Amino acid sequence: MMAAAEPHSKSLARLLDQHRELRSSLATIDRALEERSATVEEVAGLLGQLGDRLVKHFALEEEGGYFAEALLHAPQLVEKANALLAQHPRIRTRAVEIALEVRARQDPESEWWDQTRGRFRALRDELLKHERHEDVLLQEAYTRDLGSHD
Repeated sequence: MMAAAEPHSKSLARLLDQHRELRSSLATIDRALEERSATVEEVAGLLGQLGDRLVKHFALEEEGGYFAEALLHAPQLVEKANALLAQHPRIRTRAVEIALEVRARQDPESEWWDQTRGRFRALRDELLKHERHEDVLLQEAYTRDLGSHD
């Protein structure tokens, strides 16, 4: 019984690790914008790194990664998973747009920092909510699967 659950636990652990890394990146960017402790170039670099992480993370989920494995064991969750997957392009686009706007700015003023922080925080909040829903869906899938082995 335990051996059958192990692959699920490893996959779920990998995904949760990625979510923790994303949250860490978001916190670093938020702190830099809040404290104005980074240059525009550094903020642009952090946002670019976040965008790269999102592309890789979402690709793993979309291309037969974590969701595919979970849904094999909990097909009743397909609709929820598809709704989450459908959010990926919008979140990616918002991240890219913010990064491009930051790169285009040469001489930031106080208002720029406030506006950029506000736009970033809207993205951050959307992404965190999205990732929480993914975590819940995957935990539900694996919990149901583990429970079926009892």
